Amino acid sequence: MKIHLRDEDRPTERRAPVTPQHARTLIEAGWDVDVETSAKRIFPDSDYNAAGCHMKPAGSWIDAPGDTVILGLKELPSLPETLPHRMIHFAHIYKDQHGWREELRRFARGGGRLYDLEFLVDSEGRRKAAFGYWAGWVGAALALWRHLARDLGAAGPSKGLSSFENRDALRSEIETLAQGGKRLPRAIVIGAKGRSGQGAVDALSIACGEITEWDKEETADLDRRALTNHDVLVNCVLVSGPGLLLLTPENLGGPDQKIRTISDVSCDPLSDYNPLPIYREPTSWKRPFITVGMNGDGEEIELTAVDNLPSLLPKEASEDFSRQLLPSLLSFDHGEEWRAALDLFESKIRKLEMAG
Repeated sequence: MKIHLRDEDRPTERRAPVTPQHARTLIEAGWDVDVETSAKRIFPDSDYNAAGCHMKPAGSWIDAPGDTVILGLKELPSLPETLPHRMIHFAHIYKDQHGWREELRRFARGGGRLYDLEFLVDSEGRRKAAFGYWAGWVGAALALWRHLARDLGAAGPSKGLSSFENRDALRSEIETLAQGGKRLPRAIVIGAKGRSGQGAVDALSIACGEITEWDKEETADLDRRALTNHDVLVNCVLVSGPGLLLLTPENLGGPDQKIRTISDVSCDPLSDYNPLPIYREPTSWKRPFITVGMNGDGEEIELTAVDNLPSLLPKEASEDFSRQLLPSLLSFDHGEEWRAALDLFESKIRKLEMAG
């Protein structure tokens, strides 16, 4: 089996799906591992080279032999127009996101296959590997950091982001602000029982006066007045279909609405199923917060929706994800999770063909 770890196209993506240590494990199991050089990946090229990997130029996956499995994390660059390989990454196209047809056509033209990491699940639908905890932790931490900074008239993370050495460094920023703040905020986490939700609750516990945890039971019959009676909202709901609407533009500015800071960890603005249709596109490391309206007290409501949150803590997030993914990689492509991912891909190709 031959696998090729590609350099990520996105400049801010520093994570890796496989660490040098686990790349060595694959090699010891009989894999041939190519790794593209990268100036931004959290693990240096020398570590992969020392593990026994073959180092390749960035972008060379395009010309890899047809039987090579291409492994990455985030979306592909727009070229080439045909994709002949078996590819493993988060594609973000299965929830009718904008551009899903064009992306699937690349596979259809080239005869390639997509094994989407988001849908690598066992027989009970549980994901085999996820960054969820770290996405929730970082997303909530950013919201809390910005909220406390505003109380002190400081910028906090609003002027731009860069990755942290570890989460203690980010925790320290929040704790320092909390010591000089006026009042610790009341926060609510939607989807609190999931991995992202658990991470969010852990981060908010650094400096919150009260944390409300909602999950399916509470959102089935949504009490929006109770929802908006919080200072900070963190959405961690994994939406797979229509139905859930947390806030719409019409809900903003009501007399009982206290929310001032929102972190949309789920970050589905390009999906028709977005439960927070109050913004149109993800925010960025350069501009992590945007204003989406005013609350009932006449204060600006700021929202952050960075779609690669765990990359702000690239080392911890990568080590955790690689540990989860390794057993599945060792069973490629006959494990139940790979069959599930392939079945879903083929169903989406059929949907594309029917759509014409």
